[in-house]
Amino acid sequence: MKWIIIGLVSLMLTFVDYKIGMESVRVVYGYTVYHLLTTIPFNIIYLCLIFLTELLILNSFIKIRRIFNIFRRRDKSPT
Repeated sequence: MKWIIIGLVSLMLTFVDYKIGMESVRVVYGYTVYHLLTTIPFNIIYLCLIFLTELLILNSFIKIRRIFNIFRRRDKSPT
C-alpha cells in the first residue's frame, strides 16, 4: 500500500514538474527546442526521468524520516 501511495504522489508531482519544465524550455530556449521536446520519444524519456527522480526523492525522504524517528525514540526513553 505504501508503494501505491508513493507512486501516485510521484506521478502527480511528475505532471506538475513536466509542465514547469516545458514552459521553462519554451521561454529559455525558444520555440525550436520546445517543438523538438514535444515529440513523442523525447516526451517519454523526459516523463520517465522526472517520474524516477520524484520516486527516488520521496523514497529517500521516507527512509530519512525513519532514521530520525529512531533517534527521537532514544531521546524520549526514561532515564
